[in-house]
Amino acid sequence: MAFITEKEELKPGLILFRRGDVDHRMWYCRMKMPKADRYKTVSLKTTDISAARERAFDQDADVRFRIKHDVPVFNRPFRDVAHEYLLTQEARAKRGEISAARPKKLRAVIEGTLDRYAGSTQVHLIGDERWGGYPAWRRENGAGRHPRNGVREVSADAAQSFADHGSRAPHQGSANLGHQSIEAD
Repeated sequence: MAFITEKEELKPGLILFRRGDVDHRMWYCRMKMPKADRYKTVSLKTTDISAARERAFDQDADVRFRIKHDVPVFNRPFRDVAHEYLLTQEARAKRGEISAARPKKLRAVIEGTLDRYAGSTQVHLIGDERWGGYPAWRRENGAGRHPRNGVREVSADAAQSFADHGSRAPHQGSANLGHQSIEAD
């Protein structure tokens, strides 16, 4: 069975077609990228041929606009963008703009937890809501992490020791700084 069925060329480089490998009857368009041996294929999400033609021309206009204004035409996963960022940071480190340790730290974070959280997600789908969920996800999925800083359980012995020594500490510190405490008569 042919992948492309009911093919119709709307203009050079823009075709309308149906897929033969699926059960639905939706229309798709395929656009040739200028000055490249690449195509962009988009589902037009309609079974109506007239609506499909109109949407295909809209998609073609959108691609031409993106190319003209240097906006990416193809979506990219977070993993690819992060890798590109790491390469840029490594180049900056070689030029002495940042420390040599900085790219190593970034690589550990990006290729570790960030990749597990958002690596295959398309960059255009990562918004405030997705990033807002990262700290909670990391707390739930952070393997081998130490308990969070903050309130810790203290043994009864340690609590008594703090209580015994803590009541004298302010007076000792003040005396060490040369302050006198004023005792009420």
